[in-house]
Formats: sequence, structure tokens, C-alpha cells
Amino acid sequence: MAATLGALLVPLSSWFLAVNRTVTEPYLDEVFHVRQAQVYCRGRFDVWDPKITTPPGLYLLSYAASGLERLQEKMGLGHQLLALDCSLTGLRAINAVGVLLLFFAVRSSYLHRAPAAALEHRGLFEHSALNVVLFPPLFFFSALYYTDVWSALSVVASYAFLSKAYRDEYGYWLRTLGLVALGLVSLMFRQTNIFWITALPAGIVLVKELDCGHQAIRDSMHRKAEGFGDTLYNIAKTSWKMGVIYDPPIRDAWVDDFALTTVSITACLLRLLTQPKRVIKLFITLGPYLVLAASFAAFIIWNGGVVLGDKSNHVATLHAPQMLYLWPFVAFFSWPMLYPYLLLTPVMLLTWLPVFGALEAVQLFKRSRLLPRLSLALIAASVACAVIWGNTIVHPFTLADNRHYIFYAFRRLLRPWWVRYAASPIYVLCCWACTQVLGAEPADTQIFAETMHGVSRKIPIPDGQHSARISFGLVLVATSILQLITAPLVEPRYFILPWMFWRMHVPLRIPVWTSAKGSKWSYKTLWEDYDHRLWFETAWLLFVNAVTGYIFLYWGFAWPQEPDKVQRFMW
Repeated sequence: MAATLGALLVPLSSWFLAVNRTVTEPYLDEVFHVRQAQVYCRGRFDVWDPKITTPPGLYLLSYAASGLERLQEKMGLGHQLLALDCSLTGLRAINAVGVLLLFFAVRSSYLHRAPAAALEHRGLFEHSALNVVLFPPLFFFSALYYTDVWSALSVVASYAFLSKAYRDEYGYWLRTLGLVALGLVSLMFRQTNIFWITALPAGIVLVKELDCGHQAIRDSMHRKAEGFGDTLYNIAKTSWKMGVIYDPPIRDAWVDDFALTTVSITACLLRLLTQPKRVIKLFITLGPYLVLAASFAAFIIWNGGVVLGDKSNHVATLHAPQMLYLWPFVAFFSWPMLYPYLLLTPVMLLTWLPVFGALEAVQLFKRSRLLPRLSLALIAASVACAVIWGNTIVHPFTLADNRHYIFYAFRRLLRPWWVRYAASPIYVLCCWACTQVLGAEPADTQIFAETMHGVSRKIPIPDGQHSARISFGLVLVATSILQLITAPLVEPRYFILPWMFWRMHVPLRIPVWTSAKGSKWSYKTLWEDYDHRLWFETAWLLFVNAVTGYIFLYWGFAWPQEPDKVQRFMW
């Protein structure tokens, strides 16, 4: 782990020092955050800036850190350990520390989910965790005083605890108290975290509780056996009678299977609602998430809305195209993980023509379900066009501030008018690739495990090595929808958590060597037997961070109305 941590510390410290040497005054939203934090550091908790929309978690954290700073001074250490006072540099350092902690949280999530045999190669998971925290729209704010780093850290920490709690079979009360405490802490950093600490884990646990039938029935459904999984009606009937969810791995799924899984889950849930004892048990099991949801609802009633301040500019509005913008955003930063699928696009287009149908046999993956059907692709593109036509929203902030990259992206996307529709095939292609890569590796066939209470289904989250199952994909997309489509403003920072949770569950190719054979570094161990996509991804993320960092620091410009003030480009 030392090498991976060192690989993070080099760009992190370089970026932090460069920003603090060059940007010596609070920039953009830092003006509000720094001022509010310094008010808290003086003990004035009754003063609040009405322009701030998020809760005071970051400011309370800075106040606590400043207490540690004062303790250092009393011990005669000064700034020898860590300077986390309430100066601009000290406040920014909070986020640099947060990125380091986020690396450990993501790493912990991987190790808690990974099968025992894969832990032999924990270096691979650490490499993947490194790439997650190098994500440019997140890493950028490691040197600025924004809420994004600690918001992401709080959500990932809660998720890592969930994984560990179910793997190690924590008692109900310990699990509940841990999830509620971590959830409340997360809500202190950002309100939209509510979906990631309630909807996501509740959906995952719900699937676990509903799927209680025999493996033989499940296998028959997946094989499309007559009377079990050959028709929509038989899948719904089997799920109702047997309590089994039709949940094939994404690797083996057609588009139709996503609808079939939804029907199967619905049938199992309706069946459960007819059994009072199981309903009570389900409510108890979902208790932590119901408590968090009720607490958040109480906050909304007390506050008169979701955001704390500047409510007129942050009104919840249906904005479905957000889910279209998400996929090219993911593909841009993660093309090294997607490139095998993106390179197959020309082959995909040709195989739609009968004369070139034989090309399908030479595909890299030899997966019969790899390519979407032409009719479905056309339907998907048509739906995307309809959503664009009926629900495109351009928030006044989007085209009013030329310091953000999204300003330039939208200016190209909206003019001329037809460009927004021409982008629909790109949305479909990127969505298809992002979905397919979740099934890049074979499925885990061991979905049940021995527990102290007998045999039960494992918590249905991908383990980092095997293909995700459809139920997880549905829960992940549903959570992303809940967060994104009510936000009229398009910001890259809104996509951080959807990207992170997608990326953390892309299956990695586990090397074939063991530590005894592979302890010596070589081309074979570092490339041929390694998931080489991670090397491409590291290089790409470092490149994007270097370019955007250089632009931020050295490509400043001035507005005519503020000629003496440097404006900088940022996410």
C-alpha cells in the first residue's frame, strides 16, 4: 500500500502547494465557505450566511480541527504535526486530508466486498481506489475549501460500513446505530446524500430480503426453462409463488431482462405484503434507512425546503436530461475502462447489416448478448430525443458564468438547435458501454452463504471481481435518477457520486498469479496478467488533472467590470 499511497501524495501535495502559492485569496464559492468557517472558529454558531445552501458539516469539522491546532500549540508543537487552523491554507488542508481518508474508505469498500481468494491481490484494489480519488472533478477540490470531498467521503464511509456489517454479521443494533450515525454525519455535508445513504442501501437490502427461494428455481428461471423463466407471466408467477427474484448477471443479460427483473422484484414484494410477519421483519430490517428518511423529512418541514439558503435559485424541478448528460460524462473520464466496448462500435454498426453478420464471430469478448439490437438502439435514441425536446432546462447560472467548463459545453450543445438532438446516439452509446462494463467479468455463482442463522443470500453488491447483477444496476440507476433529475442546474460536481459508485463496482480482472509466484515485478505481472486498464486510467486522470490544474493556475483572465480581479477556469 505504501507505493499506492505515495503515488497519491505526490500529485496531492503538488496541487495543494501550487494552489496556495498562486491563489492566495478565497476564490468563487470559497468566499462564502471560508467566511462562514471563520465565523464558526470564533465560536459564533448563531451567525449564518443566507447565500450558503448546504449544512454546516464542513464548518463544524474545521472548528474541531482548529481545536486540535490549539492543542498542538499548548503542547509546544506549533505546526509541526499538521496545520489545520482557520486560515485559508488551514481550511483548504482539511480537504487534502479528506482525499487521503477517501482513499482509505474506497480501499476499505473494496476489501470488505472482495472474495477471500481475491484479497491475495489487494494491490489491484488499492490501485483502483487510487484512480477513484484522482477523479478530476473531485481531486480538483482537494486544494479548495468546498464541501465535495468530505461529502463523498461520508457517503463512501457509510457504504463501506454497510458492506462490512453484512459480511461480518454485525448484530442488528450495532448495524443500525452505525448506519444511522454515519448517515446523519453525511447529511451534515450535503442534503442530496440522502439518496445514497437511504435509497441505495435500502434497495440492496430489499433485494436480499425478498430473494429467499431455492437456487434450483433460480437456475431454472435463468435458463428460461418452460414454466419458470420463458415468459413474462411465468417469471412473475414463479417469483410470486416461490419467492425467487429473476436476477441474472449483467454479463448474460438482454435489455429485456432489466424489465423482467423489475417485474420479478415487484411480484416478490407484492407477495411479501400479503404476509404480515414478513412485512414487520422487513420494516425492522430497513429501520436505519427509514429513520434517516424520517429525519430528513422532518428537516425539510422545519426548514421549509431542502436547501438552507438562496432558495429562489435552487428550486427542485424535473430535469430528465440530467440522466442523458451523465453517460458521456462517465465515458469521458473512464474511457480507459470502456475502450474495449467503444472500439467495438464500428464492428457493432457493421454487424447490423446482414452482409457483415459474420463479423460478430471475431469480436474480442465472444458474448452473444454484447451488441444491442438495432431496433432497441433506434428506440433508445428516439426516447432521448423526446426527452431533450420536452424537458431541456437551461438554468440561468449555466450560461451566465464563463469560468466553468460546463458553460462552454452547453454553448456548443445548444447552438445550433439540432446539435442537442444529434448528441442522442452518443448518449445511447455511452450508456450501453457503461452498462456493459459492469458485466465485463464472469458472474459469481456463489450468491448464498452460511450464516449463524442458516443459509441466506449474500448482500447483492458486486464484489469487485465478478459481474454485477441486474438488481444492483437497477438500484444504482434509480438512486442516480433520484439525485439528478430534480436539479435544474447542470454541474460536474453533481455527477461525482453517481460516477464513484459506478466506478467502484466495475469488475477488475484479477491476476492469475499468487504472491508466491508474482512477488517479483515483471512485464508479465504488471501488464500481461494485470488489469492493464488501470494503468491507462491512472495516466489519463493525471493528465486531465494536470491540464485543468494548469489552466486554473496560469490561464487567468479578467472581466471588464472587474479589471483588477483574476478569474479562473474550473469545474
